[in-house]
Amino acid sequence: MAFAFVVLSSCSKTDTNTGNGSNNNGGGGTAPAYFFTCKVNGTLTDFTAMTLVIDDTLNPKMMFLIGQKSNTQLPSLTFTLNYKAPGWIDGLSYILDEHDLTNFVEYKSPTLLLFKSTATPASATTGLTIKFDKILFGKGNYASGTFSGTLQLEENTTAVAITEGKFKVQFLN
Repeated sequence: MAFAFVVLSSCSKTDTNTGNGSNNNGGGGTAPAYFFTCKVNGTLTDFTAMTLVIDDTLNPKMMFLIGQKSNTQLPSLTFTLNYKAPGWIDGLSYILDEHDLTNFVEYKSPTLLLFKSTATPASATTGLTIKFDKILFGKGNYASGTFSGTLQLEENTTAVAITEGKFKVQFLN
């Protein structure tokens, strides 16, 4: 996990966003080439500092997808994903909850609360799902997709709802 935060602080990709969380070119203005956005408990959050890296460019076994409000501001959302069958393909999805301790997501709130998928009880209505629409490996290429679900504090049952999550983030390596 330390690797992911080092990468975030040293190699973040910042793009200007329209502020509406959409990638729609209609109605004046251009949409950003890259974006990372979701609603957190119903409030739109645009992550303008975005990082997407893999552990090995020739044989990737791990992917780190990180979004942060800005280079210096929280909240942040960090996905740590390990290779799984059928491989890094378009349509790949993960269901992240307490049954999956090798793949996980963490949301750090502006008040420094840390919500985790590994603390979220597995059920039909909890956990967070991420689905990749497109994965194009290589520096300058990108991954895109959607995510939504709930994450929970380890200390108690306080949860945060993540909805309408979507991203298109450029690989740094």
